[in-house]
Amino acid sequence: MISIELLHNQHLFKDLPPALLEEIRQHVRMQEFGKKDFVIHKGGPGDALLMLFTGRLQVISMSEEGKEIGINFIEPGEYFGEIALIDGKPRSASVIAVTTSAVGFLPKAQALWLFQNSPVIAERIQRRLCDTIRKELQYRSNQGGAKAYTRIYAVLFGNQQLRAPRPGEPAIAIENLPNQQSIASMANVSRETVSRAIHALIKSGVIQKDTRRLIIKDPALLERLAKGELAPDDVPSANTRPRMLQVSLQKPPEGSGPLVIRRTTTTPQDA
Repeated sequence: MISIELLHNQHLFKDLPPALLEEIRQHVRMQEFGKKDFVIHKGGPGDALLMLFTGRLQVISMSEEGKEIGINFIEPGEYFGEIALIDGKPRSASVIAVTTSAVGFLPKAQALWLFQNSPVIAERIQRRLCDTIRKELQYRSNQGGAKAYTRIYAVLFGNQQLRAPRPGEPAIAIENLPNQQSIASMANVSRETVSRAIHALIKSGVIQKDTRRLIIKDPALLERLAKGELAPDDVPSANTRPRMLQVSLQKPPEGSGPLVIRRTTTTPQDA
C-alpha cells in the first residue's frame, strides 16, 4: 500500500482532508514500468485514473502514415487518463515510460465518486480539461502548415518544465530537457532537423545549452519564432545584435571624490 506522503505530492490531492486522503490511499495500487514500457494503450478501456509518483512519461499518438508522434510529457505529481473515465470511451492516446517510472492507479468507481463528491477535485478536473483543450488547439495550430523550425521552437517554448532563475542566471531555464528524438517526435520532424534548429538558436544567442537544460537568453525572440512571427533566417547572430548602452552611478566612499559614472554596452539578451 502506498504512503500518505506520495498522495500529498499529487497535484490533484493537494490539501485534501486527511480522512479523505486515507480513503483514497486504500484503493490506489502502484506499478513500476521500465523505460519504453507502455503504461496505457490508445483504444484501451478507461478503467482507472492514473498518477505519476516517480520517473517521466510521454503521451504519444500515431499519424495517418503510422509514424509515432509525441504530444507532451507527464512529470511526477501529475495525473492522467481522466477523459476516458468521464466520457466512458476508449483511451484517446497511448502513454509510455521515458525512464523507469512508478505509476498509481485509482479504480474508475472511486475516481468518479471523487469527481462527483469533492468540489475541490471537481474544480481541478474542470481546469485541467480546459487546459487540455487549449493545448490540443495549440498543438494542431503548430502542426498545421507551420515550417519545421517553427514547430521545433514551439515545442521548446511550450515546454512546461520552466522554473524561476537562480541568482545570477537569465530569466528562464528549461529543466529536464527532452532528448532530440523526443522533440523530433513532438514536432513531427527528423532528429537531424532538431539538431540544426537548436544549433541555429545557439549561434544566434537566443539560447545556451547546459547539459540537460536550456538557458533561454532571449525569451521574447523565442516566442516570436515559436509563433511564426519571425522566420529563423531573419534572426541576427549574437555578434550582430544591436548593442545597448547602460549607465550606472557608483557612489565612492565618503570624502574620496566625486560620483563615478560607468558606461557598459550589452546585447539585449544580456541586459
